[in-house]
Amino acid sequence: MRSLAIALLSLCLAALVLSAFDAESDGPARAMPARIGAPVEARPAGPRAHVAYTGPRRLEGIATLRARVRRGGPRIVAVTFRLGGRALGTDTRPPYRLDVDASRLDAGRLRVVAVDSLGGRTRGRPVHVTTGGAGRALTVTPETGLSSVLQALARGNVSVRLAPGRYEVSHLELGGGARLAGSGPDTVLAARAGGWSLVTVRGRGVRLSDLTIDGGGRAERAVGVAAGSHDVRLQRLRIGGIGITGVEVWGAHSRISVQDSTIAGAGARGSGVFELGSDASRDMSVIRTSISGFRSYGINFAQRAYDRPAAAVRALALDNEISDIDDPGAASGTHEGGIWSGGVAAAIIGNRIRDVGWDGIQTVGSSRRVTVVGNDVARTGVGIYLEHETNDSLFARNTIADVDTGINVEWRYDDAGSSGNTFEANTILRPVEAGVFVDVEGDRNRIVDNVVSGGIGPAVVLQGASGNLVAGNVGCSRPGQELVVQQSAHHDDGRAAHSLRNRLRGNRSAEACPDR
Repeated sequence: MRSLAIALLSLCLAALVLSAFDAESDGPARAMPARIGAPVEARPAGPRAHVAYTGPRRLEGIATLRARVRRGGPRIVAVTFRLGGRALGTDTRPPYRLDVDASRLDAGRLRVVAVDSLGGRTRGRPVHVTTGGAGRALTVTPETGLSSVLQALARGNVSVRLAPGRYEVSHLELGGGARLAGSGPDTVLAARAGGWSLVTVRGRGVRLSDLTIDGGGRAERAVGVAAGSHDVRLQRLRIGGIGITGVEVWGAHSRISVQDSTIAGAGARGSGVFELGSDASRDMSVIRTSISGFRSYGINFAQRAYDRPAAAVRALALDNEISDIDDPGAASGTHEGGIWSGGVAAAIIGNRIRDVGWDGIQTVGSSRRVTVVGNDVARTGVGIYLEHETNDSLFARNTIADVDTGINVEWRYDDAGSSGNTFEANTILRPVEAGVFVDVEGDRNRIVDNVVSGGIGPAVVLQGASGNLVAGNVGCSRPGQELVVQQSAHHDDGRAAHSLRNRLRGNRSAEACPDR
């Protein structure tokens, strides 16, 4: 297991202990005590949020849907507007709004659903809405072609609707306020030639939806979202035939969202979605999207810097399906991940991850006050991996199956590591080596109420880790296996690292697993 931690050494830099960030504010960080180690509770007391659709009841033209959320518990990370059971879209920040083309919608019952940072879901009362009015978009057909609107789209503040058919283009740019919508999967935007990206977004308030993007083996990326872009929504896209990455985002940006899309890599060497996060970025989200067939990552919120109290804040991966992320030529731990995240106050909730070469979910960089809740991970090396630095974060109610290790906390070296986290109510099935493995100086964690079933190794291993609470964990269907093991190892300077002052309470073995 120690070799697993050492394999990721090349990814990490020396770091200081993280500062805290006020996840509810776009403003500066607030002062907090320097000591890390007040773990997040999985089920805080108090009322839950109340959510309601507030109008309009009559939808015409480009209509703005509104929701009101009265907070009564954890931070709300997403509010989805659903019409007749179909997701129209999701907003991730207050005030919760969604602009839609009402001319393309039928009347029906509209409701909103809020998701909080602990995975709780609250549904509003359904409201009947009517629709009408003519669309204001310019209509383009395969016969007329895109050439007549390319300059207008690049300038922005124009709406274009593509009729079904195939549209070949060398490159397409969307400026601020541009709205480009197809008529569904039969509307195909195809690469005529190679290039860095087939579509480039530059600006604020851009919408791209309801079409297929076919790189044809020529385009390296389907969509690039350039620095300075804000409030960009990419919806109901089918992306394929690309060489590297489906959607790539860089520079200063905020509220970039990929929703209800399918991104097929078919061996592409990059990621389904790759965001280069920093102090100048926030509120990136990937929601209800299927990603498969990439060699590096499904989703990578790639913020690697340490000790950044406001870096890439509030990234969200919600209800995605990720599979077949594998590089046949590598097994180094430097890539082959389902979801990687390195920013502050990220929420990774309700994702289903299968058949990934290295790990299902990994937290890196300045991962502080992150919540990883309600995910379903199977058939990978490590289900959830905490790399430098992950602190004061919650990992709860995840189901992890058929892995070498269920949850692994990487060892501390160069004075950088992970502490003060909570691992609560996770179900880990058939781990080969261990259910939860906490390496050197993974201190002051809460490891409580987890169930580990099957496998040949211990349910919980503390290796040179101290001051942890290990309580209420159950090892079931594991005859003769040790439940909790404490053992020594070495610090990176060669000093002995012993497991000290850990509190073991109420852990038990059982023939049958408890119901969850």
